[in-house]
Amino acid sequence: MGGIDLQTLSRVVIVTGASTGIGEATAQRFAREGWSVVLAARSEEKLTQLQATIEAEGGRALAVRADVTHREDVTRIVEQTLTAFGRIDVLVNNAGVGISGTLDSLDLDVFEYALKLNVLAPIAMLQAVIPTMKSQGGGVIVNVSSMIEAAAVPYMAGYGASKVALGYLSDAAAIELDEYDIAVVRVLPGITETNFNANLLKTGEATSLETLFERAGLLKSVSPERVADAIWDAVLARRRITYVTMEDGLLAQAAGANPGGTNRFLRFAVRRYAPRRGTASGVSIKEDITRLGWGTGLLLAGAAIGAGVWMVKRIKR
Repeated sequence: MGGIDLQTLSRVVIVTGASTGIGEATAQRFAREGWSVVLAARSEEKLTQLQATIEAEGGRALAVRADVTHREDVTRIVEQTLTAFGRIDVLVNNAGVGISGTLDSLDLDVFEYALKLNVLAPIAMLQAVIPTMKSQGGGVIVNVSSMIEAAAVPYMAGYGASKVALGYLSDAAAIELDEYDIAVVRVLPGITETNFNANLLKTGEATSLETLFERAGLLKSVSPERVADAIWDAVLARRRITYVTMEDGLLAQAAGANPGGTNRFLRFAVRRYAPRRGTASGVSIKEDITRLGWGTGLLLAGAAIGAGVWMVKRIKR
């Protein structure tokens, strides 16, 4: 793999948002593979605990308490990494926050913070590690995005906009940095068993849509460890986009091939399954799903139809 010698014992990865969830699982995955892991997050207590866990298992870790929305903290992460380990092979931009609310009631101050953490912070981290990666002859930058890139999801416009921006920036950076053998890739998790909902910034008429997809039978939640495996695979393959599950990939293909149909289905799903405004939950459809079992089947059928339409269009060109 260009830029990273998998035989060396000095492989180094920086993981932001490393104190919980996907970041914690990713740090542990790389540590088990023999990498030196730099743990960056705001919670010093959790970072210290994770560092102790990794070191107790024979790994090497450095905990750096930092807020990646602050430029001086970004600089400090890189400086301490180079002081401790002398190089940077992989950066995993995982720190992020969700934001929920209708667009007409979206608090712009909250949205601005989400943009700082979800878009500007990854750019700052990328800019900070690029000189080192160039001098080393390569590296990999992983931006952890979201399946929300695939289609416009109501009540999540602010979050979706930040992740679409991150995706565009990732693709542009991948082209710009290719000549230096620096791969910029992204991983798009769907519903993950983390504290994402608990940390969701709710503004105006807000609701959580994670349960909507599960209620409709569209997406199943996965563990942070499974996402960490996808991140590991993305680094090894230097793959531009990595989906965590087959369902995620099919949904993305269907949305790309038939965006109009995807939007119509999402409108239907929201009306039937999303929590009503001002209430904690929507209609009860557990029996409905059990009886009909249409969710995943509809997804697969839609993906197949969408892929077929895309192939026909390609053939006609």
